[in-house]
Amino acid sequence: MKKVGDVELRLAKGPVPHYKELKELERSIVKVIIEEFGTEELIKRYSNPLWFNSLACLLGFEWNYSGMTTVTLKALKEISIEDNLPIIVLGGKGKDSKITEEVETKDIKDKLKDKIKDVSITSAKVDNYLIQDGYNLYFHFLISDDRGNMTIINQKMSIKEQKVRRFHWININYFDDSQIGFGSNTKTLNLSSKESEELRKNILEIINNERTEKIKEYIIRLKSYQNKNNTILKYISKENNDYIFYQELPYYLKIPDKIYWKALEINRTVENFKDLLFIKGLGPGLLRALAYTAKIIYGSELSWRDPIIYTFAHGTKVGKPYYVKRALMLEEAELLRNAIEEAKVNNNFKLRSLRKLNELIDI
Repeated sequence: MKKVGDVELRLAKGPVPHYKELKELERSIVKVIIEEFGTEELIKRYSNPLWFNSLACLLGFEWNYSGMTTVTLKALKEISIEDNLPIIVLGGKGKDSKITEEVETKDIKDKLKDKIKDVSITSAKVDNYLIQDGYNLYFHFLISDDRGNMTIINQKMSIKEQKVRRFHWININYFDDSQIGFGSNTKTLNLSSKESEELRKNILEIINNERTEKIKEYIIRLKSYQNKNNTILKYISKENNDYIFYQELPYYLKIPDKIYWKALEINRTVENFKDLLFIKGLGPGLLRALAYTAKIIYGSELSWRDPIIYTFAHGTKVGKPYYVKRALMLEEAELLRNAIEEAKVNNNFKLRSLRKLNELIDI
């Protein structure tokens, strides 16, 4: 899988009074896209963070609130079942997020089931363990077709910040540098980026070649530096040849007080970093400690690049990152306009949706 984009949103609570109308409108849009372009194109569109935001705005959501993710996808799941659509829709919030269990209840070929399980677990581990930003995964969703085209949409929450972050995946690689999205940046240890490739190799070197007691010794020593000096970043972080981040580490980037040391007692060689993510008990705290240790031992660089950056759906009038693709905008608008007209919702809701569509086109 390839990371396609990331979005930061505000945490929202409360019911959605127009759920019936938005569901019928989304039903029409989904059916039109499948009929016109097929299931692969539908999956690609849901994997695009800004297209998804535009869809949610058409359905009546504010552009930066968390419900635009959970409610829009909850409706899609219900629609796929009610209309027997040629897509597989799994996951959700809380207990409904266990895709590996839910997929066993579906009539799907074993090979595709195995792929879904693998993609589900790995994408969740990457977003929760390798993107260390103080947010925790609470929503996990998958859309697939019977040919194995699929997208994963994960959402993480920070109770402290009262915000959520949404991560989009599409077919290709587990670790990729083309992460795009939009939102405000936060202090992030990014172990999934291309810059961290050498660091990931060095973490494997430590796991495979060092005795467990020796690894514990390294980590405990680093933790003592952290407690004594309020930070360990001044020993391990450089940017433009100048040491930075002398301030105290955020709580979510510190080496934790409790570490599950048994996760280090591996009786086999870990061949790749993906295998490491499947080790029972190896959580983000221990992984973070191993990253700091790898920096001290091997000198490999740590990436503090937050994957949340601005993204463009159709370019801009000044040509950054490219000029507006007006024909594409009008083509998509026409498709959505037809879908709105076909929707089995009341006229007032249709008119509001069309006005919203016109506003989006004029932006």
